[in-house]
Amino acid sequence: MRSRSLLLSVLVGVIVAGAGAGVASASTCDDACRVDGARAYVAALADHDPSTVPFHPDATRVEAGLPTGFSGDQLRADLRFGPQYRIIRAVSDETYRVRGDGVVDAEFTLSVGAGPVGLTTARVHETFRYDDGLIREIVADIRIGG
Repeated sequence: MRSRSLLLSVLVGVIVAGAGAGVASASTCDDACRVDGARAYVAALADHDPSTVPFHPDATRVEAGLPTGFSGDQLRADLRFGPQYRIIRAVSDETYRVRGDGVVDAEFTLSVGAGPVGLTTARVHETFRYDDGLIREIVADIRIGG
């Protein structure tokens, strides 16, 4: 009976430990992990596939002082279907830097257009704050025309 109880305890431990597999936590999400999360978001701006973006369920986004994102699910849906992102054709000139407080600063250029017509470019600066290894807050500053 004792060995059965021990086996059950070990199995429960393995199941609980494996339940979080693939989800970064504060202790496992280092600077490289945070940069990878920001890169996944920036890539999703152009390819409209947010499946690898590590959004916190309560993620928010603010652009030019105005709230534009209210949850991870909403941000994910916007990246996939939102008309404000569908005009983004490409991302270039990306740089990422992790500040001492763990916030990721990303700078990049977006090319936007409609169909085959290129309209303009925009230089973007976004900051990514993390909570438990997931993107919790994005703040964006966008300058049209470079």
